[in-house]
Amino acid sequence: MREKRISYAIRLLSLTGVILLWYVLVTSARQDIFEIPFLRLKDIPTPPETLSAFLHYPLFTQAYGPSVTPGLLNHVAASLERVFIGSAAAFIIGVPLGIGMGYLRILDHILGPTTDMLRNVPPIAWVPIAVFLFAAGDKSVFIVFIGVVFPLILNTIQGVRATEQRLVDAALTLGAKRADIVKKVVIPSALPYIFTGVRIGVGVGWMSIVAAEMVIRSPFGLGYYIWSMGDLGKYPEMVAGMVLIGVLGYVMNSGILILQRRVLHWVD
Repeated sequence: MREKRISYAIRLLSLTGVILLWYVLVTSARQDIFEIPFLRLKDIPTPPETLSAFLHYPLFTQAYGPSVTPGLLNHVAASLERVFIGSAAAFIIGVPLGIGMGYLRILDHILGPTTDMLRNVPPIAWVPIAVFLFAAGDKSVFIVFIGVVFPLILNTIQGVRATEQRLVDAALTLGAKRADIVKKVVIPSALPYIFTGVRIGVGVGWMSIVAAEMVIRSPFGLGYYIWSMGDLGKYPEMVAGMVLIGVLGYVMNSGILILQRRVLHWVD
């Protein structure tokens, strides 16, 4: 318990130090006390300005005559929905594919080269393909899928191949069939790797959705919000959106870690 409190205190102090450094650098640049060459620090909003912009921006959609302004929660909900759908699709496809490629060498020989080639294409590079490929639907979901599925496949393959051979031999000695070995030995052994793939993939998918929303210019989403605020010169609101993206990413990663500890209680 004491170590956990110390850990929380160190993290809090670290975050506080970053915020203070941010404030000092910007205010020093504005007062011509200190400035880093080639950086326009004085134009960056301070933490209080960013917080004020966050608190004063409408949370829900507001209509001003014929124009409609989406609220911050509308942007958050749109981005989270896309990430959830894309990640769920990647999990449904990526995990079974990774198990098959890890357990069956012939399947790895067939699909491995294509997987290795496609995983090196950045998710944002798929945006033009998504725009032309999907006549209807949310193209951003496909970008999230691409960002999540390849880390998930690779980590699942690694987890399957890391299964201890003695466990497989023991199952065979007890008369287990191939399907039982996969279900009761290989998959439980690979679960830690699968969770790692989920964490990495969701992180990539979260970054990808923001970039995709900027490029595709969908009317809702945090990426669109940041881009539009930048176009309007509302830099405190823009930075507030960036901070919010980081906070939500941290929350999602923490949620996956909590779920991992609950599911893999035997690992600890």
